[in-house]
Amino acid sequence: MTETTFLRTTRGLCPTCLRAIDGRVVSRGKAVYLEKSCPEHGPMESRIWPDADHYAWMQGFHLPGVRPGIAREPVGQCPWSCGICTRHFRKTTLVEMELTRRCNMRCPVCFMGAEGNPDDLDLETIRSMYASIHEEMGPDVSIQLTGGEPTLRDDLAGIVRLGASMGFSAIEINTNGLAVSRNPDLPAALKEAGASGIYLQFDGLTPEVYTKLRGTDLLADKLRVIDHCRRAGIQVVLAMTVIKGINEGEIGKVLEFALKNVDVVAGFALQPAFISGRFEVQMPDRLSMGDIIFLLAEQSGGLIDPYDLWPLGCSHPLCSAGVHLVEREGEGFVPSSRLVSREEYIRGFSPDSPQGSVFADLLAGREVYSGKGLSLVIMNYMDAWTLDLERLQECSMTVKTPDLRTVPFCAYHLTNGKDKDMDRVRSQKRQDLRVG
Repeated sequence: MTETTFLRTTRGLCPTCLRAIDGRVVSRGKAVYLEKSCPEHGPMESRIWPDADHYAWMQGFHLPGVRPGIAREPVGQCPWSCGICTRHFRKTTLVEMELTRRCNMRCPVCFMGAEGNPDDLDLETIRSMYASIHEEMGPDVSIQLTGGEPTLRDDLAGIVRLGASMGFSAIEINTNGLAVSRNPDLPAALKEAGASGIYLQFDGLTPEVYTKLRGTDLLADKLRVIDHCRRAGIQVVLAMTVIKGINEGEIGKVLEFALKNVDVVAGFALQPAFISGRFEVQMPDRLSMGDIIFLLAEQSGGLIDPYDLWPLGCSHPLCSAGVHLVEREGEGFVPSSRLVSREEYIRGFSPDSPQGSVFADLLAGREVYSGKGLSLVIMNYMDAWTLDLERLQECSMTVKTPDLRTVPFCAYHLTNGKDKDMDRVRSQKRQDLRVG
């Protein structure tokens, strides 16, 4: 029998009833698992890392955090009472605003569960959300405008302009790219309004990947978006949702594509799929951030080693990892983690840097960095199977709600394995807290 080694305790959720339960993290063989047991639904476990030694090394990069400047007193149990509350240990560096629930696609893996709801946020609500973000986080926080599909709003440029007029300089559009592909003038209009970039859903470089993950072949549309953004002079981050058995073998190809288009592609964000909302693709073996790190290294042609990707410090060390690939004359691309020591990284880390700019901000002004390069980021989102409340309390990526609460991303998107109606699940859990 394989020996089990205890690593730490935490709190998690039952993925069926969403009850908060005790859990423990253990290693068995080479891998790391989250074990827990629900009084009603029994014991369960989730594999959360492929290599125990690498897991321990990543946890060793635990940088001190800065607490939120404004936080509410908790009114119930984590994770259903977020506001954000005084139990939270790290301030927000990136905040999402959902402008609409409408979408021009129905992706089988949509964690937003976006449908044809016509009730978009009105401009006064959006103004109040911007104002709340400014008060809580200041104007230097990064904002991502999302949905649904935000480009379905005819007033999107005006929404960007409103945010820019209130002092925000990092406003990114999270999009599937269809509208951008079919309207070549849209990127320039968004840039003129004050948008800093396009966060583009980009799952691979073969039609089959898009057919399986998005329901239709979108490859030509994705490539047109890159061309339109290049002409407009607005940067793009490629956001790849990775599912084992569908597109995990395309990571290296997308990396190569990003490096060839680094004049317009500023970042490559990899997101191992998590189960939330409308998730209709079979995923018998889930991938973790650790799996993606090793796959990326394996497919990089020797460019990257697993230990070149470091925790990004703005959140829990097991929540995000990355590196900036620096373009150096005569050398090609070099991982920035080979240009600074661990001590320099910890000493020079800025708690204000969002995930994609941690290394670039650290290197700014140094002779080793010309300003050219590609940011690689891996986000380790949690769902009801893998939720670890210790990690959630250090989340730096949040969602600003219309009622002006600030909710950690992974808490906001929690659903169980039976009910895909996220709004109903969340409202019911909050009602339970009020009457319990």
